[in-house]
Amino acid sequence: MKKLNKRVIVLALATFTLVAGTSVYASGAVSTIFPTVNSEHQDQAKKVEDRLTQSWNKGMDILQGSAEVKTFTSSDNSTDQDISNWTFIDSTKLNQLLSSFSTEEKSSFLEAFYGKERKENLEQGDYMSALLINPKKSKALVYWEKANGSYVVIEMNTNDDNSWYVSGVRVEPSK
Repeated sequence: MKKLNKRVIVLALATFTLVAGTSVYASGAVSTIFPTVNSEHQDQAKKVEDRLTQSWNKGMDILQGSAEVKTFTSSDNSTDQDISNWTFIDSTKLNQLLSSFSTEEKSSFLEAFYGKERKENLEQGDYMSALLINPKKSKALVYWEKANGSYVVIEMNTNDDNSWYVSGVRVEPSK
């Protein structure tokens, strides 16, 4: 019984460390969480954060000008067609979105988000992904910059029972 408790504690601590480490570098909170980290590391973390923000903004601009995105959003009512009205979520804050879903919807969303389409398109050198979700939380665009400057876009939809599925994948060339 003691070995099981130790394993659970070690696994929980390791999971927390991994999640906290990812969130720290992507959220700009290095200096507040680790005030004793030297300024060189804080500068590096800030550069990573700035590069991710630039990548996500460039990707959003490409998506807004994409005819395929306009087709994808055209079945929604008029306020949802313009993706500038959609909510931006970087992948480190995915839990904020998931907290508003039922258990079943959360499960299907994660299955679609981390599905084979994502695995088939991820390569070394790619940037962290971001997500745009419509106001009804019924459609989403997951996108990230490839090492070559192009963007992978995964379209996700819900069906009548709010189960998420991937409805399309494409690569947008860099502009």
